[in-house]
Amino acid sequence: METTDIEQLRKHAAQLEKDIAHLVRHDQLTGLMNRSAFVSDVDRIISATDYSQTKGAMIEIGIRGIPRISGSLGRHVADYVISALAARLNRMREPETLCCRLDYWSFAIFIPKINDPLEALTTAKSFIETLNKPVDWVDRHLKVELGAGVALTTEGQKDALELLENVSLALKSATEKNGPGYSFFNPALAQISKRKSDVMQALHDPSDKQLFKLHYQPFFNAKSGDLVGFEALMRMDHTELGSISPAEFIPVAEESGDITRLGAWALAEACREAANWPNHLIVAVNISPEQFYSGTLLTDVHNALELSSFPAYRLELEITESTMLKDSEMVMSQLNALRDMGCAIVLDDFGTGYSSLSYMWKFPFSKLKIDRSFILALDDTHLVRGMLRSIIDLSRNLGLKITAEGIEKPEHVALLREYSCDYLQGYLTGRPASATDIAAIILKNYASQLREQPYPAVADPKFRSNKQST
Repeated sequence: METTDIEQLRKHAAQLEKDIAHLVRHDQLTGLMNRSAFVSDVDRIISATDYSQTKGAMIEIGIRGIPRISGSLGRHVADYVISALAARLNRMREPETLCCRLDYWSFAIFIPKINDPLEALTTAKSFIETLNKPVDWVDRHLKVELGAGVALTTEGQKDALELLENVSLALKSATEKNGPGYSFFNPALAQISKRKSDVMQALHDPSDKQLFKLHYQPFFNAKSGDLVGFEALMRMDHTELGSISPAEFIPVAEESGDITRLGAWALAEACREAANWPNHLIVAVNISPEQFYSGTLLTDVHNALELSSFPAYRLELEITESTMLKDSEMVMSQLNALRDMGCAIVLDDFGTGYSSLSYMWKFPFSKLKIDRSFILALDDTHLVRGMLRSIIDLSRNLGLKITAEGIEKPEHVALLREYSCDYLQGYLTGRPASATDIAAIILKNYASQLREQPYPAVADPKFRSNKQST
């Protein structure tokens, strides 16, 4: 073999090794560093830098809208958009700045040295502003939305993975603002994340048999003071985490998929308990949007009624406006089926969401619950009173009953009676109580009606005098 041929082979082998080394460290679609190489290089920089004297910054950029593009135009178009964004990012970065494709729809950027947090935020914004411009594809201008999380290195910084975890929490906080946003990591985000993880783990723990229970809040006829029924409210009490608010564990259960199981349990437990009440009392149970999407809601309601021999006309199912926002036709069909079973459908928390009037006449509601925020605002402005009266009048014209939630003052009772509100619910008329206290509430209400006194759960003498004067 000629010497020149050997040299050619050596050059070819060297180039091949170089190409292989590049492939090992870079993402094939975008040409940016891959996650593994990025973490390795950031680790090397962190270990060689004294971050007590200076700061470095990690930025994660999240891309929203890629699944939509992929679903409507194809995966190849989505890949093209990501490649175009990566090319812009690569052109913008300084020579010492590291960039990588972190996963399918996010990039990570590491700036080894910055002057202050403001510089990090300014850099993140400049990346977002450039990347946020539409990407041209044939005759289309494809638009995506981006958010950025920023995390700064700290003295004693351990490694790149810790920094990536922090910046991911910051990005999540930024994207929860319903639009392109920017957020710095702070230790509170880590605490919130850990708490959420602990709650999710508790939801999956089969050993804690007494984790959930139902409390029941009474609601009354606004005119007569008669007890009408109870709303079942789920409570979570963990041996180590303590009492956990529904505002905390319900969103976690919805995200994890546990809400379907919990919702089925709440339906069965509420019907079982209410079967022991006098026949004129009803029970209301909240239904999560996720229960409609699970495909088991109709079966869960049927089983709850069947196993407890509880009549459907005494069961109210409360849903929020957000339930109708996704696949309203599918929700509508299930609501109609539930109504055909004999259950009453209630629109809960009216006034806190989109409050579309079309919901009130398109969907088979029999009752509307005015959110407590309206009631609490009655003292602030007469405008709210006018809105409240209009809502009640409109609902009555549509044949809907009205419940006002959040009743805390006797003056609210007098005003709602004046407006011909049907039912009242709140701390003034009765706080949520355990199942063992239900009998006492029922007996007190019966006794109060014999004495012509309102709402036995109310001990405020001012409220009693208010009732007697009306």
